[in-house]
Amino acid sequence: MAVSLLEAFQAVTPIVPNLLAHRVGMVVSSQTHWIASNSIKELEHQVVVGEPIKPGTAVAVAMKENRKVVVHVAKEVYGIPYVAISLPLKEDGKIVGAVAIHESLEEYDLLHETADSLSVSTEAMRKALEMIEEKAGHLVDVNNNLQQLADSASTEVSETDKVINFIKSVASQTNMLGLNAAIEAARVGEQGRGFAVVAEEVRKLAVDSADSAEQITTTLTRIYDSIKRIDDEISRAAEVTEEQAHLIQEIAEQGRKLQQVSTKMAHMSEEFANISAD
Repeated sequence: MAVSLLEAFQAVTPIVPNLLAHRVGMVVSSQTHWIASNSIKELEHQVVVGEPIKPGTAVAVAMKENRKVVVHVAKEVYGIPYVAISLPLKEDGKIVGAVAIHESLEEYDLLHETADSLSVSTEAMRKALEMIEEKAGHLVDVNNNLQQLADSASTEVSETDKVINFIKSVASQTNMLGLNAAIEAARVGEQGRGFAVVAEEVRKLAVDSADSAEQITTTLTRIYDSIKRIDDEISRAAEVTEEQAHLIQEIAEQGRKLQQVSTKMAHMSEEFANISAD
């Protein structure tokens, strides 16, 4: 006994959805009533075997217009977004019923939302990283300037050694002259007493100058040591800053790649959701 087309589709309705990876349902109708249903859970109450077909449904439109029909249903209608594709069934050139496959678009919507969220996040991350990258570049420039200033200060301190040595030399010679003057004043006796006083003051001034030069030398040595330590710290900071700048550039590049991936995800989700008739 020959099996009709409607009976064939009715027989495979419980099987076909199980062969597909996504959440898919299948329904079959005669010209007037539903005769088979294997819907996804959320749509079970919409198709009840034996009940009349409602006008406007995909199968009703497919039979009425004798063509393939694709219907997109928003989430607000039945709680989930889905797409239904229906074809009229013909025997001997006459429409005897229709078959419809419906698929949940919930996963695709979630994918699209995730892609949008990821895109927003990666864009924000990209802008933040660009700002950090720019600041890191400025910090490298600042470190370089500080390095130059530290080097200049170190050079200037070294130059003062010449001045200090000159002061020490003058103080030493002045002290010698004062000593010689005191000796000569003592040799001439009473007449040289006033000159001896002046010679003693000159010697004291020479000694004070020498002491001051020593104190200045000590102070400058400490300053030089501090500048040297600052210079060393700046050098280390510059190395760290440059490493950070390179790392930030790498992270920024990864962020750009991540944004490209999120864009592709968004396009994929749109393609899945925008299923249309051939």
